[in-house]
Amino acid sequence: MELEQKLLAYFQEHEQEIFSDLEKLVACEADTADIEGLKKVREVLKTIIKERVGADAVELGGENGHSVVHFEQGAGEQFVALIGHYDTVHPAGSFRCRREGDRWYAPGVYDMKSGLVSAIWNAKAFKDLGIDPGKKLVFLFNGDEETGSGESKEPIREHVLGARAALICEPCINNGDLKSGRKGGLNFTVTIHGKAAHAGNAHQLGVNAIEEMAREIQFIHTLTDYDKGTTLNVGVCSGGSKVNIVPDTAVFQVDCRVKTFEEMDRVNDAILNYVCTVPGATREVVSRAPKPPFMETEDNMALVRLAQACGDKLDMHFGYQFVGGCSDGNFTSSYGVPTLDSMGTIGDGAHTPDEFIYVDQYIRRIALLGSVLCGI
Repeated sequence: MELEQKLLAYFQEHEQEIFSDLEKLVACEADTADIEGLKKVREVLKTIIKERVGADAVELGGENGHSVVHFEQGAGEQFVALIGHYDTVHPAGSFRCRREGDRWYAPGVYDMKSGLVSAIWNAKAFKDLGIDPGKKLVFLFNGDEETGSGESKEPIREHVLGARAALICEPCINNGDLKSGRKGGLNFTVTIHGKAAHAGNAHQLGVNAIEEMAREIQFIHTLTDYDKGTTLNVGVCSGGSKVNIVPDTAVFQVDCRVKTFEEMDRVNDAILNYVCTVPGATREVVSRAPKPPFMETEDNMALVRLAQACGDKLDMHFGYQFVGGCSDGNFTSSYGVPTLDSMGTIGDGAHTPDEFIYVDQYIRRIALLGSVLCGI
């Protein structure tokens, strides 16, 4: 029996146990800001890892509550990293699990706790079936990907440098395609300072922070360039206190996505070096550490082709797309590690109450991950 069919038969045989683990993990809720909740998720993760693989997972970093859950399987200098995140965007109390036909609904199941279970069960399958993938497997599950992986980026970097490949267990596109590349991301918080004054009696003495904010927002949106794949969006803004007071403060937040490092530099310089046009207004900008573009390099595309070849052996045929959303693959690729994203499963509704995965495709996608691991 070929490797792929052997893996598929194993996962089909253990489907009930796989979904039992998945339900336990999904039912333990925590968004990125829920530090106590994330701690409980880590304990569930470590318990599943111990029960299924026999490994004692450890926590890396995490001074602010977003530790990376780490364990390894196998030995040797050559290794492949499997990366995923256990935080979600759903607050505690969102959990509702139901199955309708081939769809299995639950918050966080698609993005991306199903990918974590896929990785763990491949480690179990290799152990139970006596499969040697020919390299060490390094597992890294972080708790702050949804907000940019600020705390976990460094522990991940330390453990992926020198890897033969990094496999990101994020979900694939809802038609089954892989994500061959991702835009880079920048985020800015801009605070405008003006001067308060009575809007009726001393209007001329005030400096309107909201007026300056409005001008800046218009400028920032002109930086969008669809031909180059660059988009900017001011998604949150606020200012002022009462309608009869000239506002002395305004704040807005900017999301930016870019396909190239050149565009990242252009946008960054434009926002950081903008000069206020309302006389007397001042500004300060706080930028979150950017996620670099995840490019369709030769090494990355070689992994895409490998995944497609492995998929053919499982009667799964899919293409690939360059997408706008970021992942931890943006970092691993920028470190020079060949990176393959979207090694999770098929579903839809990420970040919504109707998030789901396809049951039958999930089992096949777990087998796909194992096939790719053995082929690298």
